[in-house]
Amino acid sequence: MTMSVFHFNKDGYFIDDKKVKIVSGAMHYFRIFPEYWEDRLLKLKELGCNCFETYCAWNLHEKREGEWDFSGILDLKRYLELAQKLGLYIVMRPGPYICSECDLGGLPWWLLKDENMQLRCYYKPYLEKVKIYLEKICDIIRPFLITNGGNIIMVQIENEYGGVAEDRAYLEELAKYYREFGIDVPFATSDGEEEYMLRDGTFPEALKTVNYRWNSPRAIETLKRVFPDNPAGVMELWNGQQSHWEMKRLPKRDLEEVRYSVETALENADFVNLYMFHGGTNFGFFNGSLYYGDHFAVQLTSYDVQAPLNEYGKKTKKYYLEQKEICKVLGKPIVNETPEPNMTDYGEAELKGTMGLSELPSDCYYDTKSDKLLSMEQVDQAHGYIVYETKVNVGNKGCRLIFPELHDRAFLYIDGVLFKNYVRDNFFSADIDIFGEHTLTFFVENLGRAHAGRAVMHDRKGLIGEMKLFDKETEEYKVISDYNIRSYPFHKIPFTNTGYNELKKQVFYKYEIDLKPDGDTYLEVKGFVRGLVFINGFNLGRHYWNGPQKSLYVPESLLKDGKNEIIVFDVHASGSPKKVLLHGKQILLGITDVEE
Repeated sequence: MTMSVFHFNKDGYFIDDKKVKIVSGAMHYFRIFPEYWEDRLLKLKELGCNCFETYCAWNLHEKREGEWDFSGILDLKRYLELAQKLGLYIVMRPGPYICSECDLGGLPWWLLKDENMQLRCYYKPYLEKVKIYLEKICDIIRPFLITNGGNIIMVQIENEYGGVAEDRAYLEELAKYYREFGIDVPFATSDGEEEYMLRDGTFPEALKTVNYRWNSPRAIETLKRVFPDNPAGVMELWNGQQSHWEMKRLPKRDLEEVRYSVETALENADFVNLYMFHGGTNFGFFNGSLYYGDHFAVQLTSYDVQAPLNEYGKKTKKYYLEQKEICKVLGKPIVNETPEPNMTDYGEAELKGTMGLSELPSDCYYDTKSDKLLSMEQVDQAHGYIVYETKVNVGNKGCRLIFPELHDRAFLYIDGVLFKNYVRDNFFSADIDIFGEHTLTFFVENLGRAHAGRAVMHDRKGLIGEMKLFDKETEEYKVISDYNIRSYPFHKIPFTNTGYNELKKQVFYKYEIDLKPDGDTYLEVKGFVRGLVFINGFNLGRHYWNGPQKSLYVPESLLKDGKNEIIVFDVHASGSPKKVLLHGKQILLGITDVEE
């Protein structure tokens, strides 16, 4: 075991006394099944990189407070051991906030159970939770530090902090925790290319790095101007494009523009990290969202993000362009020996039955009675769907409902009949011509917590605030109370074929397909509106009828020899003809026809 020191000054980066050029690619263990880690890292080496970068996802490792998971896809120790075996340097980014277009930017949902919680700042109740998380992570990464004979050369503190706040005491407190837990490699911060972001998001001890998309010379020059004693470093060169549901087609990056940005980054900086090298998949409920004030955007299940190595591990045109630039700069021969992924067409699955959401057994949901509206977090619910039901008594002239905040989408039923569906940006009030006593039911979807901006601080899910009724006969306002709140966390889906298929309601559809696993595949659903897809009990993620993602990635290890069960949950059953296909074709409208 050879112990070394990684350090930096205005002249560059050094391991012991030798100057080094670090060329890295981002690849997150928690988005890639472990059996593919080595293949993807070998393709990173073939790209020419000598380093890789990974975030750590606190929200996955501690899904419920005090319950830790470092197994399977979350086995960080195994991931770092593999990287060390392959001789790759490592840049660690444990957060605690990571953005990464994931649910609450990587912070665990349960922090928001505390109504007074303040995130990403020097707030002691928050820092107490952070400290426990960082101790767990540091116990894993400490043996892999370059100072302990490993390959980790730097650890990032927080992420893009200058874009939301200026709280140096908070950043320095995080650094203190890391030092207390034995992290003795350099710290780094990364921020957008605006001067105020770079200035506000760091602290004196840290290496300052820049994140940007288009213009490498401009971004790096800004970094050098703001921090002249700091070596040029690029933590995120965005060589792709993250996107969201309900876009007609994904925006395409011009390949020559990407090539030029990589070429000029390598010319002007001795540390360059490509974000992403390989994106992977937002399985389950991992995706985040953004609310722009007049538009609500939900991140795709796919995290392909137009990376040079696509979602299922195929080298794209972008890969070969970047490989040429990196190998030229580092003086490496171009090598392409790793195998192409095997994608298999298994055919069409057969419909075996349907079941309504209301027919789930009682151990799949729980009820809360309350005199006021409560968020998901307040009823101890992490993800999934939540239903609010209440009774109202209306005079002879009808009423107007004054809505609370909606996070994120809702269907309003009056006496079990659909009245209207809503999304965050059109949920204000509704005039309703009903008289006497009626039951109002709101079925609400959590489509992923905010991953960026100040919305991260408070993006609780469900109906938030008070709902009021204006009775047009009495011309009086009344705060509606007495709710039955039913939580559907979707932690398991025990299916029973009941034949339920009422239109405009929430329905499960069970399919089966017999196959012999022989490669990864993609699963496409046709004729459905929006919801989730499970295969053999595993939550693949979300589906939307209008894309732009039209198929969900299925690693071979999720398939069984023989009968395979597929359950499609749809929030709004329609009469459209429905199909489920496993055809091995990635369908991301606007990308796959260009990048492959």
